[in-house]
Amino acid sequence: MRTPRWMPRTAALLALALATGACTEKPPGGTDTPDGGETCAPANRNDEIRLGLAPACEGCHLSGNKPFFASLTAFENGLVYDERYVKRGDPENSVLVQLLEATASGSYRQMPLGQRYEEMVASGHVSLTIDQVKAWIRELPPPPERLEVPDPEAFTVRRLSAEEMVVSLMDQLGLTLEDFVSTSDPNWRNKAYVVNGGKLFVWPGDWSPGISNEYVSDSRSIERFDALGGGNSLVYRKKDVGFGPSAAQTLVQMSQAWCARAVDKKSNTAVLRYVTLADTTAKNPEAVQKNLRSLYLRMLGQPPSDAEAKQLFEQVYLPLEAQSTRLGWIGVCASLIRHPLWLTY
Repeated sequence: MRTPRWMPRTAALLALALATGACTEKPPGGTDTPDGGETCAPANRNDEIRLGLAPACEGCHLSGNKPFFASLTAFENGLVYDERYVKRGDPENSVLVQLLEATASGSYRQMPLGQRYEEMVASGHVSLTIDQVKAWIRELPPPPERLEVPDPEAFTVRRLSAEEMVVSLMDQLGLTLEDFVSTSDPNWRNKAYVVNGGKLFVWPGDWSPGISNEYVSDSRSIERFDALGGGNSLVYRKKDVGFGPSAAQTLVQMSQAWCARAVDKKSNTAVLRYVTLADTTAKNPEAVQKNLRSLYLRMLGQPPSDAEAKQLFEQVYLPLEAQSTRLGWIGVCASLIRHPLWLTY
């Protein structure tokens, strides 16, 4: 399947957007990274601690309902000056320290969940020690009269999570669980899903009903979800907030397989809204163009410009239509799923 010329450029923009703001760790009093890599200069002492803790903590706390490491503002507002976590001048009674030492009470005894913090220090994954965190809390100045508030006009971007990809893609393509798993048992929803062959099913390993690795008959379904960057609370796997080669490769396969499933599904107008597979450019050019623009709007949430529609038609649909209209629409559908506007939020 040919890749349109705009895909490499937009993919590069996506990588740049997702990488913006990512910093390598530079602990308090430290020097530049040994390998000569760049570091983000901390704005103040609090920012030094944020960057020092980030490699251990940002996997779970870069987004979501507790995005402490999304920015210095989020770190100070949500963690540093919240006495539920940090008691200024009293590190021993600060929950942050207790979590790092794996002595906290409550639902979570330690953070991060999968490995003790001191082990991460010993392995070199982080270099900010617990003693340095304690020293910072002892010397922590009082908060300013008014903490900085987020700028509502600031531009932010993040990649879709694996969960969002699975749920939104099923919805956009008019697919349901029944399109992937066997429904011969009348009680199939309450039992382990039996994946029908060749469906390239993608499913989290900790979603109910039946939260276990035996929940889905095809173990690759869960492996694909992990490759997309999905987490798994049962095995303490964090979400991957980046978008690396494994996620890209899985999404390519998923987009092609699921678009094919949507095109082949009877009475499904998610992809073929204004055309049928009998409509070709030669027979019904207006319907083909209308359907292409409609699909672009459905998948990306905005209408294409004339130049974008022309490029998508000439570089993706038309070459594949020479083989079959089915391949043409699968190609258009799959290319839109790999578009940065679909991948980001």
